[in-house]
Amino acid sequence: MKYENQKQRALCDALEDLKRLQDLLTNSWSKYYGHLFTKIVGSDTIPFFLLTTESSMMRIYDSKMKLETCYFRIEAVEKSKQQITLSLLRAIDSEENETNVIKDIVRLEKTDSQVTINLRSILAVQLLEPALLSRDLYVEKW
Repeated sequence: MKYENQKQRALCDALEDLKRLQDLLTNSWSKYYGHLFTKIVGSDTIPFFLLTTESSMMRIYDSKMKLETCYFRIEAVEKSKQQITLSLLRAIDSEENETNVIKDIVRLEKTDSQVTINLRSILAVQLLEPALLSRDLYVEKW
């Protein structure tokens, strides 16, 4: 039990750190350079996926948006409740179709859909390239 608590605390700390970094991207501003960090990264989001205790990627389905995804943006961490609030990211492949196959993703799109999950079933967090949120895709047709 003690080991489980330490593991959950470490996961919460990592997610809080991720939230702080993402807030830095979003909220930092300079009177000379504006929102330079956001411009450098190309996005205000640090995308990630979660691995469950069963060693699989966590999938969440939003029935209103008819969206199933494994890719998220962190919105809030409630350390005392061991909960996080996530925004769902839509994964798009090179043919502009939704996909959850990581090797096929060329772009991630933010959605308005949010969920709150308990961290007890989460084993790890894996960051993705933020450029996936700002990538332009050019497809030549022959």
